[in-house]
Amino acid sequence: MKIFLNKKIGVLGLSRTGLSSVKFLKKKGFNIYGWDDNNEKFINSKKKFNIHNLNNNNLKKQSFLIVSPGIHSSGKKRHPFLKKADKAKIEILNDIELFYRFNPEEKYIGVTGTNGKSTTVSLLCHILKKLKINNTLSGNIGNPIFNLKKFKKSLNILEVSSFQLEQMKRMKFKIAVLLNITKDHIERHQNFKNYINEKIKIFNNQCKNDVSIIGIDDPTTSSLVNKLKKKLSSNLITISGKNSKANIYIKNERLIINLNLNDKKIFNKIDIRKYKNFSGSHNYQNIAAVYAILLSLGFMNWKKIQNSIQSFKILPHRLEKVREIDNITFINDSKATNLDATKQALKSFKNIYWIMGGRIKEKGILKLKKYFSNIKHAFLIGETKFLYEKYLKNHLNCTIAKNLNESTKLSFCLAKKEKKDAPIILLSPACSSLDEWKDFEERGNAFIKYVKELKNYNAK
Repeated sequence: MKIFLNKKIGVLGLSRTGLSSVKFLKKKGFNIYGWDDNNEKFINSKKKFNIHNLNNNNLKKQSFLIVSPGIHSSGKKRHPFLKKADKAKIEILNDIELFYRFNPEEKYIGVTGTNGKSTTVSLLCHILKKLKINNTLSGNIGNPIFNLKKFKKSLNILEVSSFQLEQMKRMKFKIAVLLNITKDHIERHQNFKNYINEKIKIFNNQCKNDVSIIGIDDPTTSSLVNKLKKKLSSNLITISGKNSKANIYIKNERLIINLNLNDKKIFNKIDIRKYKNFSGSHNYQNIAAVYAILLSLGFMNWKKIQNSIQSFKILPHRLEKVREIDNITFINDSKATNLDATKQALKSFKNIYWIMGGRIKEKGILKLKKYFSNIKHAFLIGETKFLYEKYLKNHLNCTIAKNLNESTKLSFCLAKKEKKDAPIILLSPACSSLDEWKDFEERGNAFIKYVKELKNYNAK
């Protein structure tokens, strides 16, 4: 802490993450200067926490600048304060990097990837609790790291986004996991190559006693493995939902574990059909990642691990079963904000009445063409509805809906009328929610509400 004492620290962005940093630093007696582009947030935070106004004049006097993940840290939209901080040679950090510098002796487990991060870290946290092993969960999952109260001598699990990896410099993970990389957040990182470079930062600073876990189910991470093997000094474990070349993989509905770890041979076959609480084959890789982490930590009580996984409740908005009416099942997959996530949903079901659309994140909707045979009808919503109609109308039966509420009613009426075998009404937008909603949670909760409002039918 001596490196921070009596120093001025700027905090850029005063939402959940920024305010958690402010609270912590204020308690420690540091001199805090803050700013948020949202004037109301700035004024409220300034009054509540008695912080100084960060501006062009005093920016140069800051010893550090703590930036929230929602602030553009690179590219054309880079925040002006960050450009000026660079010119003034002021070090830019984020809350996770700052936390690490206060607590470098703690053990950190980091999980990143385009999809599956939240499910993986939540499942890991759940299992460790069942095994009565002290752990914490924070980061991109929605709990800022400075909100942690009891973290000493715990396994500190972090869900880490590409936005957070941008400003990590010394952070070192005892176990670092990269699940997958598909196109996402290109508007933030400018191009796919930059996005990849941010993701692989999770392995930075690891040494020979650390563990790196990499999923190889997508072309990008699969092609990275050989490059990373040469670059990394850590122990490398590959995982897959389908590739038998991985150290842990799925074959014939069995999880096959076949690896050498700390000069010890580990082999086992686990029947994953027992994990009925998980929908979609994409979750197989998430489960494989958790097994890889647990084995890296030395935990091999197979029965307790199995029981813990079976008792895990899947996170909301991720292939979440909402309701069943007259054999019609409603699935909320609002978290599917990119094409790869929606692909996992479309290949998991038949007779789908697909609700999709929102704010576009990536082009190439026809990449999903392989799974169109599973779709009976598509209902298009949001900013992309006319654009996607142009691309999809020659391949699918399409209807443009005014909004999510109307698409829910229309899809239900059509599913009743057509009487297909076990129809699925699936909200899997393949788009950001930011055209109409605050986030994917708000969109998913609205869908749940609309489904529950469907009248004259008894829910099962």
